[in-house]
Amino acid sequence: MLSSILRGAAAGAAGATALNAATYVDMAVRGRPASSLPEEAVEKIARTLGAGIPGDEERKQARETGLGALLGLVTGTAVGAAYGAAHGAGWRPDVLRGGLAASGAALVAANGPMTVLRITDPRRWSVADWISDLVPHVAYGFVTAATFAATVRKRRR
Repeated sequence: MLSSILRGAAAGAAGATALNAATYVDMAVRGRPASSLPEEAVEKIARTLGAGIPGDEERKQARETGLGALLGLVTGTAVGAAYGAAHGAGWRPDVLRGGLAASGAALVAANGPMTVLRITDPRRWSVADWISDLVPHVAYGFVTAATFAATVRKRRR
């Protein structure tokens, strides 16, 4: 089980890299700015916990940006670890089903907390907003599933 979880975490980290790459390609192609949602999440979580982000406004914003990016990597790695745990528990999807499941899990893990914190409301997103969110998460899901599948030893018959 531990081996499956660790391989899942590594696959999730690879998926997070794919998600970031897809996001950066979208930003470069469409000329859109980076989302401020991760920084807003960090700020709201810190406020909720009664903790402040230290520094003047420039350093505070830099810390929020860094922490927001780290939260994304942690989320991607954790979803991958959960994917590996499910495999260790007997779930054996092909890459298509696994990719769809990992994509959905990543969407929920990324957007769920921000929706609960009322930082965003997916019900109010435009089609372009949904596409900007779905495409990178689908890249995440399929890279995670394919990377994990590549680590599974084929048993000899």
